[in-house]
Amino acid sequence: MIFNFFKIALRNLRRHALYGSINIVGLSIGLAACALMAMYVRHELSYDVFHQKAQRILRVTSHLKTPEAPMELANTPNILAPFLNRNYPEVEKAVRFQSMAATFSQGTKLYNESDVYYADASVFDVFTFPLVAGEARQALTQPQTVVLTETLAKKYFGTTDVLGKTVQINKQPYQITGVMAELPTNTDLKIRALLSHDFDKGNSWIEDLSAYTFVLFRGKPDNAAFEKKMAAISRRYIQPELTKMDSEDYSLEFRAEALTDVHYSQGKLEDTPKGNKQYGYLFSFLAVFVLVIALLNYISLLTARATERAKEVGVRKANGALRSQLIWQFLFESLLISSFSVVIGLVILQLVIPLMNDLLQTQFQMTGMELGVWAAVGLLITTLLGGLYPAFVLSAFRPAEALRGGVHQASGGFQLRQTITVFQFMLAVGMIAGVLVMYKQMDFLQNHSLGFNKNKVLTIQLPADSLAQMKGYALAASLKKYPAISEITAGSGFEPASLASTDFTVNGKAREVMTLFFFVDDHYLPTLELKLAQGRNFSSAHPSDKRSGFIVNEAFVKMSGWKQPIGQPIEGVNKKGTVIGVVKNFHFKSLHNLVEPMAMVWNVNPPNTLMLKTSPEQLPLLRAVWQKHYPFEPFEYSFLDSTLEKEYQKDRLTMTLFNAFAFLTIFVSCLGLFSLVTFSTELRTKEIGIRKVLGASVVGILTLLSKDFLKLVALAIVIASPLAYYALNRWLESFAYHITISGWTFVWVSLIAIVIALVTISFQSVKAALVNPVKSLKSE
Repeated sequence: MIFNFFKIALRNLRRHALYGSINIVGLSIGLAACALMAMYVRHELSYDVFHQKAQRILRVTSHLKTPEAPMELANTPNILAPFLNRNYPEVEKAVRFQSMAATFSQGTKLYNESDVYYADASVFDVFTFPLVAGEARQALTQPQTVVLTETLAKKYFGTTDVLGKTVQINKQPYQITGVMAELPTNTDLKIRALLSHDFDKGNSWIEDLSAYTFVLFRGKPDNAAFEKKMAAISRRYIQPELTKMDSEDYSLEFRAEALTDVHYSQGKLEDTPKGNKQYGYLFSFLAVFVLVIALLNYISLLTARATERAKEVGVRKANGALRSQLIWQFLFESLLISSFSVVIGLVILQLVIPLMNDLLQTQFQMTGMELGVWAAVGLLITTLLGGLYPAFVLSAFRPAEALRGGVHQASGGFQLRQTITVFQFMLAVGMIAGVLVMYKQMDFLQNHSLGFNKNKVLTIQLPADSLAQMKGYALAASLKKYPAISEITAGSGFEPASLASTDFTVNGKAREVMTLFFFVDDHYLPTLELKLAQGRNFSSAHPSDKRSGFIVNEAFVKMSGWKQPIGQPIEGVNKKGTVIGVVKNFHFKSLHNLVEPMAMVWNVNPPNTLMLKTSPEQLPLLRAVWQKHYPFEPFEYSFLDSTLEKEYQKDRLTMTLFNAFAFLTIFVSCLGLFSLVTFSTELRTKEIGIRKVLGASVVGILTLLSKDFLKLVALAIVIASPLAYYALNRWLESFAYHITISGWTFVWVSLIAIVIALVTISFQSVKAALVNPVKSLKSE
């Protein structure tokens, strides 16, 4: 019997090759897309779950209350971790990481490295950092020791067999005591090297807030209870220290968050780059939708062909076939189509995974067992969900009605197909709207005025130690001699260097706020082509500027409430003076953020960054001049426009993924519409022939065949447009500066959807309308 089922299913598939191909292509794309998105979503929603004790680990952060507004800090006081270890019995181990600027050298190899941290020796007791060489418990117990990742070991030594060897880090020798396997890409704290460090040098709760603190509990932690208990630290130790510093208006409290939530914890200063869980949920829905659309296509086409299969069912039932046998036959046909779809889906999956890894910088892969499970689940879902409804509908036909041809409207199949078409095009309309709005927003970010000129601005990072930075002014003086360099400034660079308390007076009332500070010189504004709203720039002709001059931005003036800011007294970062200028607001952070109040003061310390106006063609010259001043330091540079572009890398990746899934959704929807139009024209072949004999034009025939489908598309547009408008507005709210969705956007969406539908319908409609009526009537 099974062989008979197989033979009939294969015969039907071969006989109706077009419909079978459409179903197989749609299902295979749906399955592959669903699997790819499931991998992406699993990656995005499972940050740091690979740590064996992840469910017992919390990160502690700081909540600083100021007279104006509270601030969230990812860092905590250095002395917090040992205090927790000594006084909190529920804590098994509290450990610290401290980010550091690191220059590695080995032989002739000399590079600045990112993701390098000082760490407590006991971090290996808390986190699952697998060592491929060395003993974890002893790796960081001795001074001047380091654990490298495999990549870093190979970079400097060409091998991972490096235990006991020495590498220079910031001109200090460090013995390699461990080699760590590469961590998964979905970890929030990306680590390339861990260095031993003596954290216990101070005893102040306020002076050194530079540690990332993680706490391993003996049992499952209670975040709220732990925060409440840590409040006693603030009352007993921190507040008295703040009072001694005449900062009784400030307070420092601690917050706790689960390790697996750290990657999504946004809005904290001094934190690592964060993700957005909402994107994970969005792509979860998209993955399901693509598969659902493909399954609905299958159901829709099978029920549409009900009249064609009705006579077959009638003959089989008249010859004694049981309903259960017919159900199994139709399920077997579904199984055959699903099998082909799964095989093709597996091929697509294996081809696309490497492309996805390159795009997202991830390590997606599926083991043989995972592929087997995916194939089995995909086969089961598509066979049952795609086959059960048609099987029960078709097997329920009564023999007499089926043989008479009286099942044209059986079981509400017409209404079902209409509903499926409307649902598919609702999703397609939503996707088209998403593509248009995302493109406009990305274009807006690209072309929105930042308040400065980012083009041809080169940033050179000076070495980390202050002695080397003293040479920065000499380097700047050497570079100024070359005509190819039009401007050069030495200071803290493009981003704010400090967050500090600022005192000023407004309407006779003293105020104290936390302000972002830039340390600059008199060439900073010309280099970036920043515009002054009031006052003047720093100038060497005014010696007092170096010790008492302040330039603030318009956001600071608005926050302060000053009506006339020039000459206002102000104090901050150990300087006391007056406001000499107001610079127009410029975006020193991404457009996800509002422009914050900030102040500039003249940099009197060794600079850590040079910024200059030049072109990429001058890089060999710059490198040669650099090596004269820093022969043993790596020359590291970046162009400001490229740096700013990276701020939107996550948004661009999201847009790329969304565009890909939008295309798949629209494509699979069009496949379904194409198959229904094809079948509809086949059913109406005789009607079309008669109409042409009676004088109907080709345009009239096209209108006849298209209008019912276009009505469904129009209904989908009406339903989907407000839903898409709401969802896209919510996405735009994640940007402090964004476009406004106009009504014209949805006019274009509607036109695009209608054109796509018309093109899809026209493939078969035009062909049917041009057929010789003699052939149409003869075939019947």
